[in-house]
Amino acid sequence: MMQKILFLAAALGLVACGTSTDLPAGSGVLRVQLTDAPFPADTVESVDIWVVRVDARLAESDSAQAAAGATDDSASVGGWTTIARPNQSFDLMALRGGTVADIGQDTLPQGNYRGFRLVIDPSKSSVTLKDGTVLDGDSSPSVSFPSAARSGLKVNVTQSIPIGADSVSTVLIDFDLDQSFVMRGNSISQGLNFKPVIKASPKPTS
Repeated sequence: MMQKILFLAAALGLVACGTSTDLPAGSGVLRVQLTDAPFPADTVESVDIWVVRVDARLAESDSAQAAAGATDDSASVGGWTTIARPNQSFDLMALRGGTVADIGQDTLPQGNYRGFRLVIDPSKSSVTLKDGTVLDGDSSPSVSFPSAARSGLKVNVTQSIPIGADSVSTVLIDFDLDQSFVMRGNSISQGLNFKPVIKASPKPTS
């Protein structure tokens, strides 16, 4: 049974002393990393999600607002700011046991951020079973993604994420594959529906 697999660890804080003077006054740095929690997967070899970018904004967002402008090349509408632009595929199954993948960072004005979204490309995303079967949007069986084009996935934020000019914070974004990929029938060989469930919460500073 699939369980929680993806953690996006976004470290918010100051850059090294040698470069801190390059930051605009009242700003901090947002660094984004990927990792996961270990789980038993008896039938799945890899879950490859193509992450175009990660966006943040001060205001809360609903699913419609997370989708708005997702097909654009940049976060230009709705108050979104791009904080990472990996534009590459990540095998979530390979990010087990505390392994992390840095996917980018950027400087943001200080404030309490309540909105995050992942922009993915479903046409470049897929699930590969251990028998070698690849499920994507065009295969049979297939994975039914929300759209064939880029999709803006809402991240449910449990409480605001503070970014301060003189502090360091971390937000953990939990991508729950057990709920996000729903089997159409009695087995995964009948195909999957992608209904993303993604949550975020602040991590206490150590």
